[in-house]
Amino acid sequence: MSARKHFQPIAQRLSKILYRIGFLLMLVIVMVYAVLSYFDVAENLHAQLVSLVQEHRPRLSAALWDIDPIGITEEIDTLSAVSSVAGLVLTTPSGARYLRGDTNETAKELSYTVELMHKSSVIPVGSLTLISDRYEIWKQVAYRVFPFALAQLLFVTGLLFALQLFLRKVVLRRLDALTIHTHLLRPDHLDTAPPPPLFESPVRDELDNLLQGFANLQNNLLHQQQQRGQLIHALAESRDQLEVEVAQRTDESFYLSGFLQLLSKDAARYLSMPLDGAKIGLEQTLKETGQLMGLDALIAIHFADDSQKGDICFWDKDDKKIRTDFNLGKRSLFQLSKKNLDSLSAFVMGIGGDLPDESDEAALCRDLHLTQLAVLPLDFNGERLGLLFAGVSDQDRVCSELEMRLLPLVAGLCSNVLAHRRQQLSLKEAKNALLAANTQLERLTRHDALTGIANRRVFDERLEQEMANAIRDQQPLLLIVLDVDSFKQYNDSFGRHEGDIALQKVAAVLAKFAERTGDCAARIEGNEFVLLLPNTDLHVGKLLAERIRLAMIKLGLVQEDGSALTISQGLAVYSGAEEISAANFLRMVDKALYRAKRSGNQVQVLESISDQGAGKR
Repeated sequence: MSARKHFQPIAQRLSKILYRIGFLLMLVIVMVYAVLSYFDVAENLHAQLVSLVQEHRPRLSAALWDIDPIGITEEIDTLSAVSSVAGLVLTTPSGARYLRGDTNETAKELSYTVELMHKSSVIPVGSLTLISDRYEIWKQVAYRVFPFALAQLLFVTGLLFALQLFLRKVVLRRLDALTIHTHLLRPDHLDTAPPPPLFESPVRDELDNLLQGFANLQNNLLHQQQQRGQLIHALAESRDQLEVEVAQRTDESFYLSGFLQLLSKDAARYLSMPLDGAKIGLEQTLKETGQLMGLDALIAIHFADDSQKGDICFWDKDDKKIRTDFNLGKRSLFQLSKKNLDSLSAFVMGIGGDLPDESDEAALCRDLHLTQLAVLPLDFNGERLGLLFAGVSDQDRVCSELEMRLLPLVAGLCSNVLAHRRQQLSLKEAKNALLAANTQLERLTRHDALTGIANRRVFDERLEQEMANAIRDQQPLLLIVLDVDSFKQYNDSFGRHEGDIALQKVAAVLAKFAERTGDCAARIEGNEFVLLLPNTDLHVGKLLAERIRLAMIKLGLVQEDGSALTISQGLAVYSGAEEISAANFLRMVDKALYRAKRSGNQVQVLESISDQGAGKR
């Protein structure tokens, strides 16, 4: 049996125990009260019998002394009529007996016997026995016990219910809160687990102290966990700082050799690096170079030009960020550095000295918490591409002569990378422009310039292709040729511009009916259009043609006289079994179109193309 089946709420267990104890105590009390009531009733009945005997004893003794049967009978009948007397036995000295009521099994009945004495005799004139049935005793006991038991039941039930409510309010709420809290509390969720609720009450007990203890324990564990994380972070920072210090204390020759190897490796890497990886590669170079030289920051500023936006590639030892309001498209940035670089190949400036607070260089130092900046130009073929800033945060640290000789090598590598990237961007833009021009040219050669749907060239190719597919797949091919009725009159009335708009609307309607793969809607000349629908039989073709005719009317285009601008259509289906060329097939459908145009706004169907006498393909 699983542990889950052994679980029983403490509220249920406490309720069962309280009710058992309460009802057991009630049963004991009722039983004690019943016993006491029994003896009290028996004593009262005995006292009644004694009282009756004392009351009737003189008259009954006189009747026996006088041997008065009538008097004896009257006294006996009077005694037996009393409700507490169940039976009566009167015995005379001669042995005569007078019986009344139930006198059998007297051993089981409560009785009282007395000798009857006459005042004129010293010898008893008889004996009288009064018998009371135990049923009367139990009856009176029941009359006493049942109300008492009911009162006790109501009292005990109310007391237990009140006690249960008290336990639920004082004990069980706290136990439930403690259970929920211990269920949610996990070592890895100390910061997200809610603290246990603390209940307000005029007095505190052990459960309140336990809840407070769990809350304090959670806070202490969370605090210790945070201290441990801070200690680990501090140890990691100390380790990084120690590694930088060890790198700074290496031998100068080894330092120089590693620096040159780094630049050589990066230069070789840039030769095969894609365009989108240039910035990442440059930032990696700045990071590796800065760490090797023991700098705190290296920033390469690439100025904007006509072909590309400006950019910033930087590395900071502590991953600080540069403010986002530097607009690299403005040439007015870093004017102090540009002015000094007109006469110097490189220079160093510091906060509080020759670096004004309002300059962009000072803002850069404040963003990255730097105290000194070494500034070098990024030039390529005499053109200023940008600036290179090497920064340190220690005010007492001075860039050595070796570092000032090595930084131009870094600047030269950055200049070459930026120039190469700019050339690649220019080539990419030229390539994209060429591809766009080719795409546009291809589109113009395959689409009608006015309506945007396919032109005559595409339609001829698709007609040849789909007729071959119809022969191969034995699937019907539907061709609809349509012409705008009285279009010249429309052009003359409203002008060429409105005529072009009308043709564009007709093309848009046809395009909606050519949405499947393989469908083709095209303008083949002037106001004549075609719709080529593979795998479409003649019945469906007639329905589509009628829908196209109605859709044209719904466009709301009207002639000058108010009549609707309509279309005429000719259609036929090529089943793949006829031997006919694409040109002849189109010519035959044109004939159906001409028949439709005689009356206008109608559809003429070429029922069979095999009987038209077309030439073979």
